[in-house]
Amino acid sequence: MKKIEVIFPPSRIYELRETLAEHMLFEFIVSDVKDIAPKNVRVIDYKGVQHISDEKAAFKLELITSDTRANNITEALSIALIGYGTDSKILVTNVHEVATH
Repeated sequence: MKKIEVIFPPSRIYELRETLAEHMLFEFIVSDVKDIAPKNVRVIDYKGVQHISDEKAAFKLELITSDTRANNITEALSIALIGYGTDSKILVTNVHEVATH
């Protein structure tokens, strides 16, 4: 089994959900995360005071699938994220055991 994790801009959530639905995947986890990196440095105004921030809003999608489907799903997610370059990341890892209660 494989675990697929995708970090992506919030604006792409609908495209990714449609892509997963096309692959008959309807159960996954989406978390609100912060992408912290030097490339994100910008000046923001908060309550009239300027601050320098290196944070950018992002979502993290997580799902577990079979080894045979992982490559097709990863490729489809990559296509759905075209044009977002380094703002999107896909990580695929092996899962040895899934414990449910």
